[in-house]
Amino acid sequence: MANITDHRKEVADAEIREKQKQVNYDTKEYPVEILVQKYMEGKDEDTNELFVPDYQREMAWDDARQSKFIESVLLGLPIPYIFVADVRDSDDESDLGRLEIIDGTQRIRTLARYLNNELMLSGLKKLEKLNNFTFADLPLARQRRFKRSTLRMIQLTENADLAHGI
Repeated sequence: MANITDHRKEVADAEIREKQKQVNYDTKEYPVEILVQKYMEGKDEDTNELFVPDYQREMAWDDARQSKFIESVLLGLPIPYIFVADVRDSDDESDLGRLEIIDGTQRIRTLARYLNNELMLSGLKKLEKLNNFTFADLPLARQRRFKRSTLRMIQLTENADLAHGI
């Protein structure tokens, strides 16, 4: 094992301090209904406020995994933050103020599929009686409560340095 001198450690630490970029961000909390609306409205025209960038993979979760995610939301379990970036078009006149999903595309797509009755729940272990339910099959009160469930989002501002990753 190489013996790292104190001088090299100091130089390495100085390099870290020098290259650290301040990441400007806001933490937001949105109801499921609003997140899905921001994702779906204008999706076909590629003008939706909350969008999946081209480099993101397609839907990777199978129905069972999507169902487990919906089950977690229904149970009120903690859901990881969704990371988005405020992207600014180089031509300010065409700037739409859109938010690029950096981490959370599978969750957003799953919520959209469920609210649009494109996902029938399956493989649920905790809420077994909801297997084979679509969103429309839930009682109206439960539908409303689900749509009001909130997810947290970290929004990197337009000043954040994304060139070096998060």
